[in-house]
Amino acid sequence: MKKHLFVFFLIGLAWSASAQDLPFLRVDVRQNLLTQKIDILDGPRPLSKNEVITILQTNPESLAIYEKAMRKQQINTALAVVDLGLLVGTTVLIFTPQQQSSTLSNLFWPIAIGTAAVGIVSGVFRREARNLTRDAIDTYNFGNKNFSPPVYFEENRMDQPIFSVKIPFR
Repeated sequence: MKKHLFVFFLIGLAWSASAQDLPFLRVDVRQNLLTQKIDILDGPRPLSKNEVITILQTNPESLAIYEKAMRKQQINTALAVVDLGLLVGTTVLIFTPQQQSSTLSNLFWPIAIGTAAVGIVSGVFRREARNLTRDAIDTYNFGNKNFSPPVYFEENRMDQPIFSVKIPFR
């Protein structure tokens, strides 16, 4: 029994000695009041933006992707503020009484359409920032060797044949 414990101890020691020297980073995305908060975690500890840039400097490709993601995040934040302003403007325009008319103001439809358009574009930038951040961290964690994201549920992919019989179309 003591031999088995000693062997397991040595296996555990060898395993921990061969562990990755570089930090293994994770991405955590949370929704804020206006936009999203993207945190990079090293274990349970969230890293500041400067710490992430310092860590990613060892891999220039992942650093370039991360900087692109941060630019998208800044654009997303600006669009979210504009969207909130347009939403407040539309609401004020609807509920303020008009002086001599019972019809809506001529500005209602342009502001309402602008609010919807800015909201859609903001969502596009939000998704791009989140995906680029994940790509940067995956590139850092798994290296440059022709990285392709992991395929989940590979056995149920659309490009695999369902039946073993091929039906030729002419």
